[in-house]
Amino acid sequence: MNLKNNPLFKKIGGLALSIAILCTSCGPAFAATGSPDTSATRSLTIHKYRMEDITKATTEGTGQQTDVVPADAVPLPGIAFKVTKMQDTDNTKVDTTWNIQTVTTGADGSVTISGNSNLPMGVYKVEEQTNPAVAVKADPCLVSVPLTNPAGDGWIYNVHVFPKNQIKHGPDIDKFVTELENKHDTADISESVKWIIETTLPDDVATCKNYTITDSIDTRLDFVPGSVKVYRVDTDKKRVLMTPDSYTVTEPSTANSRTLTVSLTDAGKKTAAKSLPNAKDKNATLNIEFKTVINKTAEGSLGKPIPNGATIHYTNNLDIFFEPQTVPDDKKPEVHTGGINLLKVDADDNALKLQEAKFKIYRTEADAKKNINAVKDPQDNHIDWEVTTDASGIAHFWGLAYGQKGQDTYYGDSTHYWVVETLAPVDGEGKPYNLLKYPVKVTVNSNSHAEANKIIVENIKHYDLPYTGGTGSLTPLYMGAALILMAAGMSILFIRSKRNTGDK
Repeated sequence: MNLKNNPLFKKIGGLALSIAILCTSCGPAFAATGSPDTSATRSLTIHKYRMEDITKATTEGTGQQTDVVPADAVPLPGIAFKVTKMQDTDNTKVDTTWNIQTVTTGADGSVTISGNSNLPMGVYKVEEQTNPAVAVKADPCLVSVPLTNPAGDGWIYNVHVFPKNQIKHGPDIDKFVTELENKHDTADISESVKWIIETTLPDDVATCKNYTITDSIDTRLDFVPGSVKVYRVDTDKKRVLMTPDSYTVTEPSTANSRTLTVSLTDAGKKTAAKSLPNAKDKNATLNIEFKTVINKTAEGSLGKPIPNGATIHYTNNLDIFFEPQTVPDDKKPEVHTGGINLLKVDADDNALKLQEAKFKIYRTEADAKKNINAVKDPQDNHIDWEVTTDASGIAHFWGLAYGQKGQDTYYGDSTHYWVVETLAPVDGEGKPYNLLKYPVKVTVNSNSHAEANKIIVENIKHYDLPYTGGTGSLTPLYMGAALILMAAGMSILFIRSKRNTGDK
């Protein structure tokens, strides 16, 4: 009898071959001696795990529920698998008599197909479906139901497989000041400063559970209400302004510890996803822009950095919560401001301090000479900044920008300003000193505000000019002169009279 041509032989041989094929991600299969019990209850359970590094999963499965998984493996819910029954005689072809099933792992990371009528004996192909949150998914595998036990002398009717994968990292975050890639800038007190938070967009942003950015605003900065703008940016750096319904904003306040919160709405997540796909070494990003002004609290830290960071909170579409990522301290952008102290003294006696002198400050000498474009008052941007010396002769301009964009607090360039005296002090007799004829050049840097670097400004006392006046003031002089002339005239008449008497 030729067994090779016997149909029953072919069927049995195909079943044996199918049982013997199983990929390593699910475990090996063995040909068992003896026929399986067709009445025994059967099931196929898929246990899904995620690992930071799936190359560490080196132990082959045996199909038993007791198989040991690596200690760092974490059950992964929400992963879909397509299960296809293959033909008994040819495992490369689909058995079209069985409906392909797509199942999804539950909260414990597992899903089960059970029931003999629902799960006929045979070989099944298990394929993990693509998920944008998954970086490396498990390879497809073939699994036999039932499966030969590890001893090779019996059958496992409730088969368990443990595919593992590696999920993608959460979004990264960085922050800049004034413009992208810039970490340092300077500003006057009350001047507006723009901050830009940049976060990468993960591939699953459209379906992620949470995408929120928080920013705790430094007490030396005041948030500008209504200043938040959000842009989606593709890998070619094309920026598109997102509409306000794409995100929610909670502005900083005392009640929330001065924390700015920006969260993408479901519509915003889908809109942000329009900037995908990510490319190799290039990620689509989100830019969150807002403005602050430096407040008077910064007067206590002139010449020091005012840093500002941010944090991204992200839960992917598999409901995996990622540890919040914060801009590192050494990468936080900063803004800084400086100042000067003026000491007003008597030119002849520097120990004499002069109060009630007034000054304005200008950014250029030309403006100072013309008395135009003075630096504006930090408390009221509609008027010029004017300071007055106190009883100690001191006045200060605290909160002046110095250096250039991109230069840090301590090593930035010095910046020159010009001070103009607008009201001279008065001396002890109530007479005003002379105003300064020319603007005084002053230099602002990280140390110019220090007491040791105060700028001494001398005033010369008023000049005692000759008396001047109108006609009325000369009357006494005229009267005196008239009296003198009258006396002289009378003297002449008296002398003549004496002469005449003598002649006779």
